[in-house]
This record gives sequence, C-alpha cells and structure tokens, in this order.
Amino acid sequence: MANFSKIKNRELLSQKVYRIIKRDIIRGKLVADTRLFEEKISKQMNISRTPVREALRLLAAEGFVTLIPNSGIVINQVSPQDLLDVLNIRQQLETYAVTLAIQKISEQDINNLETIVQQMEEAVLSGDALYFSNLNSKFHKCIIRISENKKLMEICDNLYKQSEHWIKALGVPERLRNSLGEHKEIYQALREKDVESSRQAMHTHLENVITNVCQNGWKGDTEKNEED
Repeated sequence: MANFSKIKNRELLSQKVYRIIKRDIIRGKLVADTRLFEEKISKQMNISRTPVREALRLLAAEGFVTLIPNSGIVINQVSPQDLLDVLNIRQQLETYAVTLAIQKISEQDINNLETIVQQMEEAVLSGDALYFSNLNSKFHKCIIRISENKKLMEICDNLYKQSEHWIKALGVPERLRNSLGEHKEIYQALREKDVESSRQAMHTHLENVITNVCQNGWKGDTEKNEED
C-alpha cells in the first residue's frame, strides 16, 4: 500500500484526503484492485478516520473506488469501453451545450474563455500535459456553466468525474498541440456567436479525443504541476 503524507492543516480534511488519494490514482501510484483501509490511511496521515471515510465516499461516488463492507476499499478497474461510453455521451451533450451557451454568453464569459485558451497555449509550450488537462476541464465546464441549464450541469459534472482520471493521463505532445487548436476554434465560434461553427468545432474536438484514446490509450506522465 502507498505511504500517504501526513496532513498538518486541519481545514477541510476530507477534501485534502480525497485530493491526495485521487492524485495517486491518477498518477498510477495506486493501481486497480489495490485494497485500502481507513485505519491505515488515518494513521499515515495523522488524522482521525472520519475525514478519511468521507473522502473515500466521495471517491466511490466518482467511480474511483468501491467500498466493500468488512473488506476495505478497492481501487476500481477501468476499461477502455467505459471511457469511450462516457466520451460519446459527452460529445452529444456538449455539442448541445454550445448551442445554449451562445444564447447566454457575455463579454465576461468570452474574456474568461480567452484567458483559459491563453493558459492552455502556455501549457503546450512548456509541455505540461497535466496542467493542460486541468485547463481543458475548466474550459469545458465554463461552457456548460454558461448554458445555465442546471440539469445539463449536473449530468456533465458527473461525466467529467467519471472520465477525469483517464483523460488527465493523456500526454501525447502532438495531441496537445492539436487540442489547443481545437479549443481555439470553439472559442472563436462562441465569440462570433456562430451556432453551426461552434457545434461543429465541439463535435470535431471530442471526436478527436475519442480517436486519440482508441489509438494511444491513457498511459502517460502526470507527475508535473500537481500539488500536495
């Protein structure tokens, strides 16, 4: 079992435990079928079992782990088909989301998206795949938020949680550059309030993500730019 760091700041302990374990799953330090135990984790982190239990429940809700009564917690196995199913659903929903977003988008929203795209460009130049992935999630969530459709937000948030730890591990340099271009096209179409172009740009982008996953899997270096 992995050796977890001790936590000194007691603010939002469950969230910190959640983030640390999730990070280790994303990085591959905790592999599928690894068994975790609340008591061991709490002792290693020098905290009570309550925040550990809450963190593990959050991870279970997102599909990272399975809680087995009287047997501890097991890291879930991920299948390629699971990811493809999620991405195919996202493709349909997010193509619809940009249609709604164009009707609601403000100048501040456009500026926010532009800032994210600029930061994505910096991430590509520095070769920071994990930072790029964080910005990618931020970009897509921003569009969903702009749509102002609460149910769509809830559904997509759940889908993001299910695919996050797979997508973050994609670190193919050429794919990062291509993805940056695709996000620029989505941003430009939204800025111009061009419905058809925005729908096509989003659909194409997620189609390329699906293709890349099929061709390259999701194993990569995710160590960079991740804080404890």
